[in-house]
Amino acid sequence: MKEIIVLLMIFSLGNLVSQDLNCLKPEFYDYDFDIIEVRSEKDSIFETTQFKSDSLKLYVERKSILKFPKWSSYKRKGIKSGFKIVLLNNTNNDLNLFNMDGRIIMRRQVFYKNKWRNLKRYKDTERFYCGNSFFRKRTIKSKQILTFIAPCIFGNKKAKFRFILGRNYKNNNLAICSNEFEGFIDEKLIEM
Repeated sequence: MKEIIVLLMIFSLGNLVSQDLNCLKPEFYDYDFDIIEVRSEKDSIFETTQFKSDSLKLYVERKSILKFPKWSSYKRKGIKSGFKIVLLNNTNNDLNLFNMDGRIIMRRQVFYKNKWRNLKRYKDTERFYCGNSFFRKRTIKSKQILTFIAPCIFGNKKAKFRFILGRNYKNNNLAICSNEFEGFIDEKLIEM
């Protein structure tokens, strides 16, 4: 009996240490507000030479932790920081991206059962939109760098993630995908 208790304690401690302690609870996850834009820069310490020129690049810096701004809804949920996501327009042209209410449309995906799948809300509640949110496009100037923060998500299953930028999340040919990174997921958030 003592051996079982010791094994359970080791397993629990290992899972706790391997996952960030300040992750978003699944019931608070909302894909419309998953990321928060915090900075727009023309020049950055972010190394742009590693990316081919004439491309729009989305890159997740999982080990680079930033604090959420005071106005962030994550602060009210007890989440103080998240990992950094960089969107780099390494082209010589300004690009127009679709947005919703001024936010660039970006979704988190998980690799589950040999397929990339979108995340959904914990509880599928009906949401109404007035339709005015999508009228404008967001212009990303040439060589501009946008910085975002995303929280880790609390879960019991280790998984591979990425972010995807674009209007059609089902067709990867029409979207820009970030690098892959590891994290945890609650299976109730996976769209089937």
